[in-house]
Formats: sequence, structure tokens, C-alpha cells
Amino acid sequence: MIKVTLITGFLGAGKTTFLNNLIKKYPDTKFAIIENEFGEVGIDGGLVVDSQEDVFELSNGCICCSLNGELREVLRNLLNSGKEIDHLLVETTGIAEPSSIAAAFIGDPAISRLFELNACICLADTVNFEQSLQDHEVASKQIAFSDYIVLSKCDLSTEEQVKKIAFHLKLMNPLALVEKNYNGEMIQKDILSLNSFNADKVEERTSFIPTAHEHAHGEVVSHAFTFEGEVDPVKLEMWLSVLFQLQFEVLFRFKGIFNIKGEDNKVIIQGVRNESKINIGSPWKEGDKKENKMVIIGKGIKRGPIEKKIKSLLR
Repeated sequence: MIKVTLITGFLGAGKTTFLNNLIKKYPDTKFAIIENEFGEVGIDGGLVVDSQEDVFELSNGCICCSLNGELREVLRNLLNSGKEIDHLLVETTGIAEPSSIAAAFIGDPAISRLFELNACICLADTVNFEQSLQDHEVASKQIAFSDYIVLSKCDLSTEEQVKKIAFHLKLMNPLALVEKNYNGEMIQKDILSLNSFNADKVEERTSFIPTAHEHAHGEVVSHAFTFEGEVDPVKLEMWLSVLFQLQFEVLFRFKGIFNIKGEDNKVIIQGVRNESKINIGSPWKEGDKKENKMVIIGKGIKRGPIEKKIKSLLR
């Protein structure tokens, strides 16, 4: 399986620097890089040594191509290039939502058989943070969807501003990790091994969620729910099916750990747009407080109807 890392972020937030630093940090990794438009991110043109059918070979052994058609076709071209691929980086434009690309890696069997999502990284800069949220609704969606948020240009803001924005980011997306970045320095975190879509990582991150959490920024809201009791699997499946199929345009991210009736292990469910992924997690241990935990991030989602639905799942 080839791991996939999505890179998104505000216009001018530093995706160019981040991507190039990432390539430098892992000199022995053979990357394949997909860009919405080749050259937009600024891969050093001097690295390009060969190009064919929109697939560009770089002198450091990586390959780069443009996302100018169907994702499945682009991936096929990469796999047929004959080049070794250790990790795939997919960069979106500053005005694009990463969720539609992530959904393909989860819901398309032909893709998910060969590729596995690692994480979605968002670059958000302190200088234009508030303005970006005001001017571009997609900026809030990028934050809401991401697993790891790099707060860039911290050296150009006061520490008080940086702390305030970092706190605000945690409210907007309680599941994400936030790292402050100064002077475009290289990220210390092992970005290629975040494994944010793995069941154990979902369990780990969800354990930090408050018992009840609600935050709104404009129309983008995040809700966290914790409730005890055994969940009826049929009722849960029916509700999630309706949620993912009918409300996918306003549902950015869904993560939940459930105590399912008749199941000895935790059941992990993740949703991206109209696609979902179900994993069997670790077993419930003796003495565990068998709590169900659920986080929903989206646009204009009301808490009341969800709380009402939760009660019906336990009957």
C-alpha cells in the first residue's frame, strides 16, 4: 500500500515552503507529487529531468504530475510510469476543498486497494488568518477537515496573537494537532507517519475530546458528543447512511467510537463527505467506562436533532 498525504491551506500560507522542506527532510523517500496545476506550488524547475504524459521526473528520484483530469487516471499514469513510489503527496490549490480528494481514497475500491490515506495537512498563516476566514469559506473547510494544522509565519505576529489563533484552531477542529512554525523552518513532526485514518489513532485523538463540545465560526460548527450505553447497530447504520448520503455537502468530517451491542471491541467509524470507513478497534477492557464518542464538523449542523437521534440509537 502506498501512503497518501494531502496538503491544503490558505492562499499564500506557505505550502510551497512546506512541500519543498518535506522533500528535503526525507531524502531517501521516493515521492510522487500530484498538483492541481503543475508549477503552482513551485517545485524547483531545475529538478525536472524528464517529462511524459504530464508525469515529470525530478532529479532527486521523485516524480510530479498535474491533476488535470480524473484522479483515477492520474494515479494510473503514476503507477504505469515505472518509477518507484514510497509515498504520494497531493497538493490542492488555496481555494480547493481537500475532502473530495480524500473521499476518493476512501470510497473508490480501485484506489483504496492500492493507496492508504495518511493524513491531511493544512497550512494556515497568522498574518492573514482572520481575513482568510472572512473572505473564503473554503478556508474554514480546510481547517475543519485537516488532521494536522501548521500555523505558519508565527515570527511575523506577536506571541499573544499566535496563542489566540492556535486556541481558535483547536476550537474549530478539536481532533487536529496544531504546530506553530517560525521562519518557514522544517517541521519536526514525522509527517509521513501520522496515520490519522488508522483506528488506533482515531481512538487516541478522540480520547482528548471534551465530554461535550460545541463551537461555531460563521456557519462552520464542530460538535462533540459523549454518551453511555450499547448502540443498536442497525439503527446506527441507517442513520449514518442517511447522514452521509443526504448531508454530505455540509458534513466535512465525522469520527466516532461506538459501543455496539453484541460487539466486544470498539467500533471506529469515519466519514468524509458521502464516503465512510468502518474499523474494529481495540477490545473493551474490564473496568472500562464504555462510552461512545462522536465528533461532527460541518456547515450549519444543529446539535439538537443529533442529541435526539442519539437517544433513539440506544433504545
